[in-house]
Amino acid sequence: MLATLAVKFDRAAITKMVGAGSLWGLVLSAGFFLNALYHCGLPCPDDIVAVTAACIGTGILTIGPIAAFGSR
Repeated sequence: MLATLAVKFDRAAITKMVGAGSLWGLVLSAGFFLNALYHCGLPCPDDIVAVTAACIGTGILTIGPIAAFGSR
């Protein structure tokens, strides 16, 4: 018999997921930017955009569900 996990994706949960994941991604990308600035000088804008987009996307997919459903 398979057990199913019923997760209700309401508007508040999705907002919390996107908000927490985006904030986490922005903080992480700022850390990567400061590290690159310290070690290599100013990185090119394409690298900044790519790293920021990857960090925000990863944050929404990983930290978002933890923030939205971890306290329930």
